[in-house]
Amino acid sequence: MVFAEDVSVSATIPDSEPPSAPILISPADGEYSGDATPTFSWYESTDNIALSHYVFYLDGNIFYNNIPLVNADNSYYTLTYDSLNGIYSLTPKSNLTDATHTWQIVAVDYANLTNGSDIWDFTIDTLTPSFVLKKIGDTDVNISAADPGSIPSSPIVIFQNDATANEPLLVANGEKNATVNLFVVIPNDPIQNFVKTIDANGYWELKLGILPRDTDIRLDFVVIDAVGHVTVLEKVYFRISLQYWPTATSTITSTSTPTPTATPTPTGSKTPTPSGSIKPSTTIKPSTTLTIKPPTISPTGIIPIIPPKEIIHEVSDELVEKLPSSAADTIRAFLNSSLWNGLSLIFPLLCLLLFYVMSFFLLLSKFFLDFSFALIKKILLLMIPPFFKAKKNLVFEYRDTLASPLVKVELLNQDGKVIDFAITNFEGNFNDLNYPDKKEWQLRVQDDNFYYPIGDKKPAQLEFWHFYQGQIFSEKNYQNQAILIPTLKAAGQAKLPFLERMRIFALYLLDYPIWFALGSLFVALVFAMRYQSIYNNITLGFYVFILLYKLFKLISKKVKLFLSAELTGGQQLTDNLVVLLSPTDSTNFMSMIMPFEFSKSKEIKQVYGDFEVTAFSKIYSLENEEKMIDHKSFKLTQKEQEVVLSIKRN
Repeated sequence: MVFAEDVSVSATIPDSEPPSAPILISPADGEYSGDATPTFSWYESTDNIALSHYVFYLDGNIFYNNIPLVNADNSYYTLTYDSLNGIYSLTPKSNLTDATHTWQIVAVDYANLTNGSDIWDFTIDTLTPSFVLKKIGDTDVNISAADPGSIPSSPIVIFQNDATANEPLLVANGEKNATVNLFVVIPNDPIQNFVKTIDANGYWELKLGILPRDTDIRLDFVVIDAVGHVTVLEKVYFRISLQYWPTATSTITSTSTPTPTATPTPTGSKTPTPSGSIKPSTTIKPSTTLTIKPPTISPTGIIPIIPPKEIIHEVSDELVEKLPSSAADTIRAFLNSSLWNGLSLIFPLLCLLLFYVMSFFLLLSKFFLDFSFALIKKILLLMIPPFFKAKKNLVFEYRDTLASPLVKVELLNQDGKVIDFAITNFEGNFNDLNYPDKKEWQLRVQDDNFYYPIGDKKPAQLEFWHFYQGQIFSEKNYQNQAILIPTLKAAGQAKLPFLERMRIFALYLLDYPIWFALGSLFVALVFAMRYQSIYNNITLGFYVFILLYKLFKLISKKVKLFLSAELTGGQQLTDNLVVLLSPTDSTNFMSMIMPFEFSKSKEIKQVYGDFEVTAFSKIYSLENEEKMIDHKSFKLTQKEQEVVLSIKRN
């Protein structure tokens, strides 16, 4: 009899666990290499039972099969195994092609189970980079760095059919991702250096700045690829044609062939930099010795055509030359930078937008405790260039007869609730508010900064409709007259806080005084001519519109009106008066603070017609208060007219 415990059974457990994945080391993913037989390194795999061999895949196909687990040297490759660190290194014995390749290592165990590493790519580049210049300005060329014979023996003349063209665009084809160092050599000028990378499609272009005309300009290209190989294309000369008015054919005679000696001499180490943005470490030092005899030009015309942008460029260069050399070099470098090339196309528009944004927040900061959408709307209306300028109602400082800008005027209903408000402009004016129908209302000046309402007693010279603190209005006593609001100032104008003075100055600029409008227009015009773009043209158009509008307003008012003051006792008035001017057939009031010099006012532009004028002020003395006022109706019939006001002292 056989018992179960006396029987032994042998069984083989199948291997179902694949080996661990190899980990790639080098060439690194995306690396460039100038070696056609690079060494491939990876960390070894492990297996639960035993590893059999490795398989090397190149570009998705098996390149080496059955790679052993120990050192090997055969006709295909050399394999070394660093057992201490667990690293395999395989070096092919045949050259790989110049191209971008992918590689992968797959581990295989004895059960034929596999596990692959990540797939990395690398680029083999053993050749110097190609570079072919295809275009200079409006002229097609085919100048190759590989063919010195393709370089023209005489300067290439460009822009022969366009008298205003400059800033030539250079176009070339070359090895993708190679870096092009361009040196522009102009006689008697510092060498200009530009660095730009050829794109992934092998396309390269660079726009130069404004260059001198009728001068032999030299281009030297130093092209460096990702692995540090260098190609040089030098001594490419071109000249920008100078044309004349009236248009005439110019006879250009070169007295000799240019014999320059400015040869870029690349020096330094060539360090491969595997990355998408390549900055080679090669130091390039072109010599600057240049001997060029200028050509003799015999035009049949007499006046050269020089575009405005070139005139601006020359003037700016002259201004930069007058600066200290260190400052001049810094400015030149900035003006030639890609940052300025992009910024110059929108700079005036950015300044305009920045001016309005800063002004908005500066004005808003005064009323931030009362922040609301209505407040934002009022401030935006206040900032509109002077198209909708308020003129009717006026807030003024009573003692010195000065306008009160940036003051909040609140409209209160009969219950004392604020139902609307206005903010005065630089001249202290504000437009009518939404006065309630068939109800009583009053106005209140709110300004905690420096203006304060004066007392409750109304001065005798003020009519009923000349607002005073606490004045009650209704349909019975208010007939759309101009409202004049006197206030008193707690401190002198010179003692105003700096921030408040900045706000008032911003209001002044937002009204575009003629000096500011002309200065802004000049800057915008310079940029629009020098750096042509739609954004610069938009800004220029804005300032032109401002000036045309102001000019139209002046032309449409054909009468120059002057007010003269006759004082009792034959004294002359050198002071400000509150002046209310309105046509007799309308409610188009104009309230203003009018300065008088030797009893005569400044010029007031008006139209022909019948008018009424009221002028008053108050003069303080140590002992008493003298009051002055006059009201007069008159007719404007002449292009320049003077109206005499009889000011009486009470």
